[in-house]
Amino acid sequence: MKPPCHRRIVLDAALAGLLAAGLFAGGALSKDVALQPRTELGAVPEFHPELGLGALKGYLDPKALPNSVALIPPPPVLGSAAFAHDEEVARATFGLRDTPRFKLAVSDFDLKLSKLTDDFSCALDAQITEANAPYLSTLLRRSFSDLALSSYAAKNYYRRKRPFQQNQGPMGVPEYRARLEKDPSYPSGHTAVGWGFALILSELWPDRADQLLARGRAFGESRMVVNHHWYSDVVWGRVVGAATVAQLHADPTFRADMDAARDEVAAVRAKGVPPAADCEAEAKALALGYQASDVIAIDVLLEPDATMVQRAEADNARLLGLFPKGFALDATHRPHITLIQRFVRADDLDKVYAALDLVLSGVDVGAMKLEAFKYYYIPTKDAGIAGIVAKPTPELVKLQADVIAAVDPFTVESGNSAAFVTTADDPLIDSSLVEYVSTFVPKASGDNFNPHVTTGVALQGDLDRMLAEPFEAFTFSPAGAAVYQLGQFGTAAKKLKELDRKK
Repeated sequence: MKPPCHRRIVLDAALAGLLAAGLFAGGALSKDVALQPRTELGAVPEFHPELGLGALKGYLDPKALPNSVALIPPPPVLGSAAFAHDEEVARATFGLRDTPRFKLAVSDFDLKLSKLTDDFSCALDAQITEANAPYLSTLLRRSFSDLALSSYAAKNYYRRKRPFQQNQGPMGVPEYRARLEKDPSYPSGHTAVGWGFALILSELWPDRADQLLARGRAFGESRMVVNHHWYSDVVWGRVVGAATVAQLHADPTFRADMDAARDEVAAVRAKGVPPAADCEAEAKALALGYQASDVIAIDVLLEPDATMVQRAEADNARLLGLFPKGFALDATHRPHITLIQRFVRADDLDKVYAALDLVLSGVDVGAMKLEAFKYYYIPTKDAGIAGIVAKPTPELVKLQADVIAAVDPFTVESGNSAAFVTTADDPLIDSSLVEYVSTFVPKASGDNFNPHVTTGVALQGDLDRMLAEPFEAFTFSPAGAAVYQLGQFGTAAKKLKELDRKK
């Protein structure tokens, strides 16, 4: 499709429908705001007040906006490698549903100016309000309108459908489905606004530029997480946003307002106004990225009999008494003896199960007699992950070697928090655990194999005293074998497959 040569495409009836939806959009801006050294506070009319966004009429004449049709390429076509990548990224976001990252992405949908400004408060390490920074507030409210309008030439020219209309995947704000279907997808206007704000604010707060640009990037990525936009929509939305900010710098009133805003920034910093958001929760959510992992952290394990389970539960109760922040042995923290921990491709799980079933079908694990003979722990900062150690019999060592060989074709080098079972309260996996799983073979296999049942967490001083006590050895047997997905502390958090074994 050849782009037209005129500067701007007239916004059509579909855009009017979007206005009714309460999202950003708009028609031509009037030209009655005379140029002046800086904006007269309170004198600029609202930009479509019926939307309730709190935006003000922009700085730029519509003809001065970047021509997004000429600026960016056409969207990827069906069957192209670029569209296949769009589809792949979209599918990879689905696993983030019911995570803190999805919740943040839904929150990022809200374009009310007070909310949008607060979205950057953690990156700023300060809260901007109309009361403490009236020129900066006005600057953002006016720039919003220019940034929002900048995407509509291309939107209405290409009329690309949104991902939820094609992949039938979950969307973040389903109550807006019918309204969003009337608004074309390419490029992302939300992204243009978020990236534009990040650029403007990083110019005013240069020492916070990394944080601001990262938040601006993530604001656009939220559009993919909620399945409202394709990857390419977001990439080119950033370009449109950057082009608009560049054009804004050609406007003398915008430049004058930037100068006024710089003085306000110094005052806000001097007052130490804290951020408006929960910055710890935001950081944890953002750390999950915008794609769920296509890698999964697995534990191929033996499930111990009642003798070991009872002893492990007794030790766990003791450790919880010493360190209540630890974990209880329950449905998501099963006592187990790890044979291997590995990162594998999620798409290969069925092949992993089949290979392991073949190994286990020739082993009578229930007939194994194992001797538990000591306590141990793995240090993690001030605490440690404790367990009961069993002697590595030749039969057990051979079983581990066979399991390693069976899983090896499907392993990948490493993963991240998304490969593990996490919770909304604790979405980030400790880096030491990621390292442990990544290097389990060879560091915890063969001559280094340390078969054990993890029993809990405590401070290292308490664990040292526990290890100094006499240990009464006992014999137990495995009751079965299974594949679990790992959770925090290396726990067997989610059973994936009970393995076939010799009866």
